[in-house]
Amino acid sequence: SSLSVEMQKLDDEEKRIRDRLNVIDEKKRESADANGGVDVKDDDLIEINAGGKIIAARRGVLCQLKGTRFEALFSGRWEKKLQRDGSGRIFLDVNGDCFQAIVDFLNEMTISSEEHPSEPPTMNDVGHKQVLAQYLELFGLRIPPQMPDSNIITQYSQVKLLHKWLNEEDGSGSICSSGTSDVELSLIYHSSKENLSNENFHSRCANQGNTLIIIETTEGHIVGGYTNENWSSPDDPMSIGCWCKANKSFLFAIGFDMSSPCKMDLINADSKHAIYNCSQYGAAFGGGCAQCDLKVTGSRVYLNTGHIYECGKSEKLMDGHSYNINEMEVFRVSNVSGVHHTTHQQHHRIRRSPKRKQVKRFSKETNRAINEKWATLRELEAELCSLEESFEDEELFITAFASGEGKELITLNVSGTIMVTKRSTLQVADDSVLARQFDDTKWTEQGCTNLRVKEWSPDEVSDWVANIAQIPDDVAALFIEHELSGLELIALNEFGLKEIGVKRAGTICLLLDEISTLKKTASEDVVTLIEHSPYCFGKILDHLRLKRLHDEDFIDGPPLPTICDNQKNRFEKVVRYYFPGDSSKLILG
Repeated sequence: SSLSVEMQKLDDEEKRIRDRLNVIDEKKRESADANGGVDVKDDDLIEINAGGKIIAARRGVLCQLKGTRFEALFSGRWEKKLQRDGSGRIFLDVNGDCFQAIVDFLNEMTISSEEHPSEPPTMNDVGHKQVLAQYLELFGLRIPPQMPDSNIITQYSQVKLLHKWLNEEDGSGSICSSGTSDVELSLIYHSSKENLSNENFHSRCANQGNTLIIIETTEGHIVGGYTNENWSSPDDPMSIGCWCKANKSFLFAIGFDMSSPCKMDLINADSKHAIYNCSQYGAAFGGGCAQCDLKVTGSRVYLNTGHIYECGKSEKLMDGHSYNINEMEVFRVSNVSGVHHTTHQQHHRIRRSPKRKQVKRFSKETNRAINEKWATLRELEAELCSLEESFEDEELFITAFASGEGKELITLNVSGTIMVTKRSTLQVADDSVLARQFDDTKWTEQGCTNLRVKEWSPDEVSDWVANIAQIPDDVAALFIEHELSGLELIALNEFGLKEIGVKRAGTICLLLDEISTLKKTASEDVVTLIEHSPYCFGKILDHLRLKRLHDEDFIDGPPLPTICDNQKNRFEKVVRYYFPGDSSKLILG
């Protein structure tokens, strides 16, 4: 029968989604086996060298925002790939103060409730605020979802749900996994403070861009809609009494005797009847006149879903049911980060499979059950696409941003302030003084080889032993015979020396003393003195870091550095010293 065929289609689709989920789970297991740490726990103390600033936090604190790049970085899944400094700390080429602000935010999250979330990370310095904003983009972090000044949406679970739906249409969709949001809401119309009328709605909400309408009925039900098209002004005769296309519009309902809230998307995203502007109505979604899926007239709201928008899960959302309005609020919806960077760094927008036509050929109850199952499978596939893309992005991000060899780290003493960065960061501008100073040849001349004791070959180890005063040749020969590497050399203790054949007590003491000195030297960074203002050089370094991240396609192009008035002349001099001629445009514009 046709019902059996439809049920088989549902079963096949569910199996296809389950098989894809198994594939991504297997890929994650293989990656964890190859790159992950052993016995990773939330209570592990993680030490981070954030551009020279040492920051410590528990792994569980750093991994609270699941599904973000930040969580991936400290999850333990990539422990073996992370770049480390000479002391074994995870190294990140970032501004330490801005990174500290993010960690402070996460620490506060552990003592905050859903109803009173932690304050978003911020900085006092305007320039640092710009840098922090870029880091939030890089790590896939957004502000906790908020519904400012709403008298209707008071439960935080409802706030998160509305932001989830909005992110699917107007943001990145990342709230589904990270608990944060790409969109910001501003209240522009509140019926309890202004008379509830069609005229007031259009005068307050016209030409406000993307808007979210929330209506509470006198029975306590909540219904509303979102549109990415302007509502018209009563003074604009060309737009009154006409339909508009708004391909991201949707309706929603909470309550109405449903077991869970529902979102009703456009049946056809290209429909020209997404919203209806007419002075006889307030907000109107759908086909206009009697066929509107949702329309507000004066103090009543009429619901007739299933025409232009998908059917609701309750009969109370269909067949022209109407309700008295207790409260109505309209919010302007804006994207926090502006226009999204659409390269691989974008924190993934949820992709959806094409909408299916509503099934209508069976009984009313059967049609509803089948359509709800298709809608659920469509949601699951969207989440699965997000998981697949997130895993690919995670691996790319770790490899490009957080991996590397310790010998590539440059420690700078900037007039007493220690800053650490990658050599590739200092070489962003090929024709700069910094790029020439830290190229391969000159960096070797500065003594980088002193840091490579752990990489010494057995020949280099034996040469070192042979050059120690008062060490007999036969002892040096023992090191050649046992082919000890540099890493094994600095691990030697008294027992180890006796095992390779060193017998004389004085020789053992002398070797242990020299190995101790060598070990200390090997753990110390070669420091380059920068005789300039830490403020000015720090601003230059921040911009070079952001420029490198942009060149690697992780963030939008960074704005020029913002400098306080009393440092502008000095900053320009320092920039022109390191970036002569046209190369200074990289920093100064």
